[in-house]
Amino acid sequence: MQVKSRTKALLKKFIKQRTPRNDWTNMNVVVFGDSIVAGQELVREETPYRDAVYAKLASYYLDAHKLENFAETGTGQFKGQHHLDHLMGWTHSFEGSIQYYRQEVQQADVVLIAYGNNDWKQPNPDGSLHTLDEVKVKLRENIKRIRLINRHVQLVGILETLAFRKHKPAWHLEGPNGFTYQEMLSAFIEVYEECDVPIFDIRDYHLGNHMDEYVDDRDHFTLPVHKQIAKSLADFVRHGYQSPVQRFGKTVKFIFPDNLFEDSKMRQSLFSEIRKQSLQGKRAEILWFVLDKNYQANLDNLLSKNKLPTDLKITNIYQYYAAPLRYTSELDELSLKEGELFNSNNVPFIRFSKENQISVKDFDDNWSDAMTSELFNKLWLKHYISLKDQVYVCRNDHFGQVEPLEI
Repeated sequence: MQVKSRTKALLKKFIKQRTPRNDWTNMNVVVFGDSIVAGQELVREETPYRDAVYAKLASYYLDAHKLENFAETGTGQFKGQHHLDHLMGWTHSFEGSIQYYRQEVQQADVVLIAYGNNDWKQPNPDGSLHTLDEVKVKLRENIKRIRLINRHVQLVGILETLAFRKHKPAWHLEGPNGFTYQEMLSAFIEVYEECDVPIFDIRDYHLGNHMDEYVDDRDHFTLPVHKQIAKSLADFVRHGYQSPVQRFGKTVKFIFPDNLFEDSKMRQSLFSEIRKQSLQGKRAEILWFVLDKNYQANLDNLLSKNKLPTDLKITNIYQYYAAPLRYTSELDELSLKEGELFNSNNVPFIRFSKENQISVKDFDDNWSDAMTSELFNKLWLKHYISLKDQVYVCRNDHFGQVEPLEI
């Protein structure tokens, strides 16, 4: 009886250790990565450093006991800064960091892996190049190293989603090692999935898609974006290490420029294409831009009178900005007062000027420069749509697929 009781207790302990906890309360969190998660003070005073980066902020939101950020500027899986190697007497690569901070890894409950950017743009310390296969081998080996040190640790792979060069996305740009940014990202995803490591992809939170989110117009996020990523990472953890896309499914996005509540050939074509996508097992999402004071009633009427898939997602630009980090179908009750649009919490988030221009409030409660409604709509799409999305636009009353870069 005593043996059975002890076996049950051990089994219960094992299950508890293997089941991801949906918070970091009283947990030790360790971060390995480069300057994007380390922070840096190279670009104006806006560049966040250490205590203001998303990993640190997320640890506050999730009540972590301790966060140890071992990320460093200029590092990748293959190399680190030479002066660090010389001064500290160890190789500041990913595996070198794992070995140097072995004790911290042993005591960690969660380890965040945030490499990628430098693997794409840097050669090896001796000047030689590494292949895409070597990137995958290196990541796979380092995941095994961490698990050999601590078999109960929760690993999280963070995707460094994009980089910009010459004011354009570097998605298809081949780095010095002979592979594109897109290919590098796909390699990281392949290994994380193979090793059963949850992937935190900030594109699933509509972040990191536009150059104005990067303080240096290249790689490093602004402070407001770090705050948004931190809230998104907290959402990811609280939902069992799953993003909204993983929980609700990926959507095929249809950009609808007219009033969705008014019948037209364009709307008929839209609904026809959505039904086709549904037959292929794909979930559709409509993106549109009209401010409607009877939104909920008109939406209910639209859905009841048309035979549309039950999983159809409809995202209105004003509803999105009312609650940008909400990922359910819940709607805000909007009110317009003296040229300002208020959300359900009676907080103004859109401002209309007398010249028919629009300003939007950011996460730091600052208002953007006034812009035309056309530019407002276009900027939202560039922020909302990622390069992994499948996108349809209407031309001559027919919807056809376009590359996200064409938006």
